Amino acid sequence: MPNPMPLTPQRRTAECDGDFARRRARYVFLLFLCALPVTLWLFSRAAQTWSMIMPLEGPGFMMAATAFGLVLAVFPVLTVIALLAATWYGVESVYLPRTHATPTADRIIIGTGMLIWFAPSLALCAAVLRAILAGSIRFSRPAREYVLTTDPIAFWQSMGFMLIVALALAYPAWQYWRGKRTGTDRLKPPPAPDS
Repeated sequence: MPNPMPLTPQRRTAECDGDFARRRARYVFLLFLCALPVTLWLFSRAAQTWSMIMPLEGPGFMMAATAFGLVLAVFPVLTVIALLAATWYGVESVYLPRTHATPTADRIIIGTGMLIWFAPSLALCAAVLRAILAGSIRFSRPAREYVLTTDPIAFWQSMGFMLIVALALAYPAWQYWRGKRTGTDRLKPPPAPDS
């Protein structure tokens, strides 16, 4: 009895690690491209969908509300995981042995990977810069606002805390990319078969 078609890419015979990682990156990126519009559509129609669920009663309401909540929870997580996995496999493919060099695609993958890896730190640094230029910082939970002119100590403590978190998030990303940049096994073709 033949094996059913696998849901994930399988390694081909004599395929290089980099080629296999690049195929996996393409596969997961296609999954991301499919999940993203569904996620955006679900959230754009969330109010309308909920207005149809609200009039229901009893078990019908419980089942519809639970299914609606699960869908709203699963699709964003799936979308983010697909994006991160596609980036991970793509970056790994750049630094693993491959049969063909793709310098333009490699630059795009590395640039995208670095942007995603450092995005949380960059967002926090941008928030700090915006708060310094505005002279105030507002937190939603708990609801507080620190103004530089009236409460400078709390304002600068908030800035320091945000910068510490930004550095803590940037350090693992920096370690990852430092290891990649010092690697020497890039684009090495597979060994020729023995004759």
